[in-house]
Amino acid sequence: MSNSNLRTNPNFEKRLSVQVESSARTLTTIAPQLVTLEEIESVIEGNRAAVDRGYFLPNEDEQVREMFSRYLRTRAALLLVLEDLRPFVLKELESHQPKYPEPFLIAFCTACLLMRSGRFFIDTFRGQKVIWRKLDEAEPRYGIPARQFTHVYKSLTSVRNNLIFSDAVKHYEKHKSDLDALKSNEALEPIVELLHQKIFTLDDSKTLLAQNWLKYRLHSFLRRNRAGFKGVTFELFKLSGSLIAELRMKWKRKRVTPAVQQKIARLLEPGDVIITRHDDAASNLFLPGFWPHGALYIGTQAERRALDTNGKTWDHEQCAPPNSVLEARKDGVLFRPLHDTLGVDACVVLRPKLNSETMLKAISRAMLHQGKRYDFEFDFRRSDKLVCTEVIYRAFHGIGGIEFKLKARAGRLCLSAEDLLDYALEGKYFDVIMVYGANGNRFVTGNPALSTLAKSYRKAPPGKLKQHLNQP
Repeated sequence: MSNSNLRTNPNFEKRLSVQVESSARTLTTIAPQLVTLEEIESVIEGNRAAVDRGYFLPNEDEQVREMFSRYLRTRAALLLVLEDLRPFVLKELESHQPKYPEPFLIAFCTACLLMRSGRFFIDTFRGQKVIWRKLDEAEPRYGIPARQFTHVYKSLTSVRNNLIFSDAVKHYEKHKSDLDALKSNEALEPIVELLHQKIFTLDDSKTLLAQNWLKYRLHSFLRRNRAGFKGVTFELFKLSGSLIAELRMKWKRKRVTPAVQQKIARLLEPGDVIITRHDDAASNLFLPGFWPHGALYIGTQAERRALDTNGKTWDHEQCAPPNSVLEARKDGVLFRPLHDTLGVDACVVLRPKLNSETMLKAISRAMLHQGKRYDFEFDFRRSDKLVCTEVIYRAFHGIGGIEFKLKARAGRLCLSAEDLLDYALEGKYFDVIMVYGANGNRFVTGNPALSTLAKSYRKAPPGKLKQHLNQP
């Protein structure tokens, strides 16, 4: 059946009308949600400190992720509109006549919005290495796969995509009066107005297209080589880290017995930080200090609900029961049973100095990291893979006045378990609830726990700690 016959077919006309109405409604709903150039520039301005220091803090990370996630969602919705209208648009361009002006108008306006917003992102962030590397990281919390910035960049510099868009621009300019006349249609009137505001003209010179393509190829080359090197080093670190983690005397009985575990469990509250030590772990030789490991007690389902007075809907709630600890080990960041985390020789319990509402926010924030891989490179600048103390770092930093300082160790910026203990001993951010196994198999609480803990890994307490210990 020819195109002219299709247009006179009542069923075709009905389907086309439904498609046009649906696509127009989607476009007018999605368009206001697009990230603007002003918002993108605001993100750069608001993250000057991150760019200067070379990495994002957890709260800064979330800000840029939320913005990028919003852009990707609206981009995906607009691409679906284009996909639905693609058959009509291709026939329109092939015929060089306004046979399908309604779907072409919607599709062209959609393409203009995609090109405009995409160019905002690429042109603004391309020179901001710290930001675009962050945007290329996978982030399951926001449903962002890896290399999404590069994927958008590739799409915008595709010669094929640019040539098709160039043909669409020419077709629009040739038939502009016919297309503008569609504003008499109530559903299409806002599309015509939107197009006049957001039209994106493209310099279709071969020189400019070639330049943009070469810029992308350079970006892709640098990213692939860096990613390839990072991938090799990560696998090497993973292999060595896994082997070290397995080197342990399996026959040796743990000093934190089931009876001690029950005693500890009665003290725990949601949000408590558990710092632990295995006497026989070979990793003690490589990790700093007497106390090398940390985990976050998220509480049981009943404890979280008792703490929650506002009926909060918990993220990942269905994944946690019956587990009550979020902990990063070589198998990843997972919810684990308390007895598994406490199957150690010594432990400390720290309690963040936060009210219930803020604690709930921190726990919920931490739970969203569940399922990520373990970071054998100990790179706190990335958030797609985490080490044990990074779970705590990303749960609490920037909440309730907590501001952790990362320290350089072996060429890596990180937050160690003993850094967390330092804060607690100085009366900052945490209270020490209990210590076990630091001075024989003794269970210590209250002020004696402070001195016991300090002696376990510090030769002499600093001034702040002395003052803190002397307080009643």
